[in-house]
Amino acid sequence: MPHEGIEGSVRKVGVQPEEDKGYSWQDTYGDMVTLLLCFFVLLYSFSSLDTQKWEKIVSALSGTGEGAVVTAFDEVSVRQEAIENIDAMVNLDNRGEDESGEAQYPLDMAFDELYKNITEYIRTNELQGELSAIRTESSIVVRFSEMALFDSGEAEILPGNEDVVRHVVTMISENIDAVEMIDIEGHTDNVPISSLRFEDNWDLSAKRATNMLRKVLDMELIDAEKLSATGYGEYHPVASNDTPEGRRLNRRVDFVLQKRDISE
Repeated sequence: MPHEGIEGSVRKVGVQPEEDKGYSWQDTYGDMVTLLLCFFVLLYSFSSLDTQKWEKIVSALSGTGEGAVVTAFDEVSVRQEAIENIDAMVNLDNRGEDESGEAQYPLDMAFDELYKNITEYIRTNELQGELSAIRTESSIVVRFSEMALFDSGEAEILPGNEDVVRHVVTMISENIDAVEMIDIEGHTDNVPISSLRFEDNWDLSAKRATNMLRKVLDMELIDAEKLSATGYGEYHPVASNDTPEGRRLNRRVDFVLQKRDISE
């Protein structure tokens, strides 16, 4: 009686026989066959087969073949083709330079050195009232005041002030690889000019910028393709034109040095 009670309890709680638990070996085998089929399909998509090879593969997979060895692709040719395809996409001359910044770093250092040299030249020669340098991440602005270059209302560079220009141009030329472009900009205050030589402040600022550009070209230290000249008249002031001091600051010629950036 007790024995029958135990069997009855087993039946009541629904205990299944051992062979009914889990997955059977057929499930695992079926998964493996499916993976093998996917593998051969992938190999086929990567290879180039003729009709006879394809018939041998079908025969081998269907079990109707006679043990023939199937060569889907040649291992040596596949490896060589892969290497050639990769090499065609890689420029070995600058591989890794853009990502690591190794090529840009010397240019950044040279640009920093240029700014340091210019500011040191200004300080050593006590030119703070005539010359200044302003640095941003991508440019250096070397600012010549009117009194450092021209007589009032004139566009010809004074002979006695050419040495300052030559020193600045020489320092730029020593680090020219770090400079993409040099924009020479002429600026005036807002007082209308009264002269037979210049129509207005636009004309005066443009003539000053152009004369400065020609002076730099005459020094033969910087290529012409790196130079440009623009006159802005009174429309880009750096100070208020309401005071004599502000108007003096606005009468200027700027060298805007654009840093060369090969990382873009």
